[in-house]
Amino acid sequence: INKWLIIPIFYGLAKVFSSYGIVILLLTIIIRLLMSPFTYKSYVSSAKMKALKPELDELKAKMGDDQQAYGVEQMKLYRQAGVNPLGGCLPALLQLPVFFALLSFFPHAIELRQSKFLWAKDLSTYDSILNLPFTIPFYGDHVSLFTILFVITSILMALYTMNMTADQSNPVMKYMPFIMPIMFLGIFNKLPASLTFYYFVSNAITLLLQF
Repeated sequence: INKWLIIPIFYGLAKVFSSYGIVILLLTIIIRLLMSPFTYKSYVSSAKMKALKPELDELKAKMGDDQQAYGVEQMKLYRQAGVNPLGGCLPALLQLPVFFALLSFFPHAIELRQSKFLWAKDLSTYDSILNLPFTIPFYGDHVSLFTILFVITSILMALYTMNMTADQSNPVMKYMPFIMPIMFLGIFNKLPASLTFYYFVSNAITLLLQF
């Protein structure tokens, strides 16, 4: 992915724009455009599932504790509405290779060293806006603003996903979407600003598309 997609686009944009922050911004938009046909289907499927919630509630009340019968009728309703319950899995799986490709590319991109963008003094390392006089376990001794923005948009995406979920009765699934953003806060705080900036912009685009 880096060889045939990320690197050609990155260096192609770098020939036109002098700011690597703008290059990363445009790189994010291009990658999201390439993946948009798959993500669009996922959003439509989620919207349909949300619209079916009243009918699913009626089915649950009608079937009572008969989970097997409820499951059969639920899948029948999904088929009639053209809903794929696993429709959101494909975009997530497609993003994993891109995630690992960028995780490998940005920390080793020599061009980003000493490259400034907004408050980040060096895109090849974390963008510290506050150095702490102590070290917080798992988090570190500094505050990365791009990481915080990335986590905030991740939480907003989690809230949106919960709102679009037809069945919110499972207490485990109710809090599951918030676990990853909290983990990201510690993991991404130490990573290059170029990477956290990319994922912040990607999340912002996702929220806009979902809206």
